[in-house]
Amino acid sequence: MSNLIFTSSLMKTAHGCLPLLCSYLVLATPILHGQDPAPSGHDHTAEAKVVEVDSYSRYIVNLQVETIPETTLSLSRSLYGYLTAPAHAMQTYSLPCSGKIHLLVKSAQAVKKGDVLYKLTSPIYADQAAAVESAEADLKRCKMELSALRERTLKLSEVGAKNSELEAQFSFKLAETARAERELSIAQTRLRSLAPDAEQTTENGLPVLLIRAQTDGIVNDIAATQNSWGEQGASVITMSDPAAMEIVGSLYAADTPRIAEVHAFLPIGRENVQLTGTWRLSDQVNADTQTRSLYFTPSALPQEARAGQLCRIDLYNSPAEPGMVSIPESAIVRVGTDDVVFLELKEGKYAMVKVHAGESHAGMVSVAGLKPGQKIVVKGGYELKYSIPSATEPKKVGHFHADGKFHEADEHDEHEEGGSEEDHEHEHEH
Repeated sequence: MSNLIFTSSLMKTAHGCLPLLCSYLVLATPILHGQDPAPSGHDHTAEAKVVEVDSYSRYIVNLQVETIPETTLSLSRSLYGYLTAPAHAMQTYSLPCSGKIHLLVKSAQAVKKGDVLYKLTSPIYADQAAAVESAEADLKRCKMELSALRERTLKLSEVGAKNSELEAQFSFKLAETARAERELSIAQTRLRSLAPDAEQTTENGLPVLLIRAQTDGIVNDIAATQNSWGEQGASVITMSDPAAMEIVGSLYAADTPRIAEVHAFLPIGRENVQLTGTWRLSDQVNADTQTRSLYFTPSALPQEARAGQLCRIDLYNSPAEPGMVSIPESAIVRVGTDDVVFLELKEGKYAMVKVHAGESHAGMVSVAGLKPGQKIVVKGGYELKYSIPSATEPKKVGHFHADGKFHEADEHDEHEEGGSEEDHEHEHEH
């Protein structure tokens, strides 16, 4: 199998210009295949050349892939929008009281419900916590003294004796205990009002508040710096709910097409991931731009998705012409007089196939020769083109069968040399 490799010179010029990069793309000497007639029963009309690319090389050329969507409609329009978090999807965590902030999360970090966002050391909270402790101690003293007086009064009552002074002290202590209970209740209420949603812990003998995430989300913005002082009510962290994010694009009101179906693609790593979800078109026209907003709400988002990412939105309407699919124009590579596309057979392995390009519009083009569900290279195909052997070099080739599976030429050579027809059919069933 041929392997795409880089010379040591390429390693030193990884960020150089494209012509220089392409000049260093070479192939290890492949084995000559595909020259003999194919076995009977196989359609070799979809011949393809194969190239393998290691992970480092894919990174250098920024190779990206995308799966052709399943649809029976033709593409009407393609536009771009941003993944945004609506106002109702945003949650701000502010300071419950003045104090020193110790951050435990970073921007763009995904957090789970209950994770600690930041710690707060507040003198105001510490003073109120001390007031609660004092009130608790006062109540405990009153209860102990009341218990002692009650016991002495009970013993005198058992022998039929009376002590008016002791009874007066008992009545006074009852009132004092009731007062201590009220003061403790007031102190506890004030303490809870300072940080109703915070959890208290103790560090170095001082009370520290733990501010936890109330829901799953992503940290969008941090308004405070580490170990800084903030006043009550100041914003510290803003989080967004990924489940409520949506992609927002715009269309000119005077040129809004009829829309029957919408597909959205979000770049995640080396792949443009197709999202499933619902869409809606605003009725109101922006008076300044004369545009209408198109909203796409994903049913689920990859964990790596972040607000602000640029996404592609494809609009479909009328039935598609048989055998035609719409793909990004960047996937088309010109080889001589032919238009070709690189299919990803598996990660790092690509087949160059000839296609017939039709009309293009807004960066998308209709082509024949591809099928929905196939994964194609939408960025980096130009570099792959230069890693294919020339006409004078040996070639590694193969073909696609009607089931959509790719078979290299050496598989047929093995069958021709000794494999039976039953073995051949068995292999293709697998």
